[in-house]
Amino acid sequence: MAEEGNACCGGILFLLFGLVLIYGGTQRYLLAQRIKNTPTSKVRSAAVGLVELSGKARCKEPIDSPISKVRSVYWSVKGEYYKPGKHGGWRDIYNASSSMQFYLEDDTGRMLIEPKDAEVEIPTDFSSSGHLSEGGVLGMFKSKVLDKKVLDFLAATPAANSAFNSHSGYDLRITESFIAEGDPLFVMGSAEPLKGASSALAHENLIMKKGANVDIMYLSDSGETKVVQKVGGSVWWMLGLGLILSAIGLIALLSSFIQ
Repeated sequence: MAEEGNACCGGILFLLFGLVLIYGGTQRYLLAQRIKNTPTSKVRSAAVGLVELSGKARCKEPIDSPISKVRSVYWSVKGEYYKPGKHGGWRDIYNASSSMQFYLEDDTGRMLIEPKDAEVEIPTDFSSSGHLSEGGVLGMFKSKVLDKKVLDFLAATPAANSAFNSHSGYDLRITESFIAEGDPLFVMGSAEPLKGASSALAHENLIMKKGANVDIMYLSDSGETKVVQKVGGSVWWMLGLGLILSAIGLIALLSSFIQ
């Protein structure tokens, strides 16, 4: 009975995880097709509704990435610890990102961008792994220490410092990603009226965001062709793995019932 119960539970988990991957892969496919089939507009000609823009990132207010201190329009930081053992792996302990509005600028003008709730797909710009201190006994078995600018960041950020100190006995890793001032910027989202705006230029009265009627807000520092390749590239492995796991789950469930 115990073996049948384990097989049944395992089958359910495999099936659920497989279905989640299939759903995620389907959503990625639809996103890729939406990006591919939506024409890229110039800022000056953008109208209310779904809009796709490509240009350069420009700050509205000057901000720097918190670790590398690079002038950026957007940044994100993720902290992790490594849990050893059979079911181990890297586990999140800290996540933070900027929320300030910024501009996308092309040769016709600039439009305000609201990054809240956006799907942001940018590469890692900085990574460091190690421990908070060397440790060791009698000068031996010293551990690799996190980069100094990470330690400076932790000292200036109480929430991150607390998260890392509470896992100080583990291997630690921190990554930082950012869209720097002047970087290429691709945005798809909802262009909506900007409250209080009264410019003679129509596009300056709009803001791009995740809207109520256009449930998409996507940011990338790549051009449209690379964005489609990047989004579409994840579709097939998600669908393929999802189908395999779902099939394994169904077989396990059927086997438990037949027995």
